[in-house]
Amino acid sequence: MTMRKRVFVIDVAICNGCHSCQIVCKDEHVGNDWTPIAKPQPDTGQFWIKVTERVRGTVPKVRVAYRPHLCVHCDKAPCMDACSVEGALYKREDGLVIIDPVKCTGCKNCVDACPYNVIFFNEGLNIAQKCTGCAHLMDKGWKEPRCVDACPTEALIFGEEDDLKDVISRA
Repeated sequence: MTMRKRVFVIDVAICNGCHSCQIVCKDEHVGNDWTPIAKPQPDTGQFWIKVTERVRGTVPKVRVAYRPHLCVHCDKAPCMDACSVEGALYKREDGLVIIDPVKCTGCKNCVDACPYNVIFFNEGLNIAQKCTGCAHLMDKGWKEPRCVDACPTEALIFGEEDDLKDVISRA
């Protein structure tokens, strides 16, 4: 039986900018070695999911919108095409794009190729790093990554693409 593709869906209309996703990602990855999925994320300088805010208008009519940014695990990932090391950057059967921290040589081609600017370079380890969709937890039976689990407004959704078609069509 083949696994169906999993996807992230972000409803920016209900993100309240709480940064819970960002905090739990740091909690999950800083100081934790999840090889062969990921080496530890640095405690500073990288956010594998980052919430940005956009302020529009002037006082007294101000609107603030928030947007989580993370790897979108592209179907045709430019980072994978840019990687010159066989198997260092690959797409899993469940759709998650992973940088193998053992095979990565630190060439930075994937960092430059990412159109979303969500691949970071860890100088200390000489490897590229990014959101893994908590693949190490998915492999243990988790239904969603920590960022999705921690989202109080359910602005972050993760699931099988076929099951989320209605949500995606409304986005």
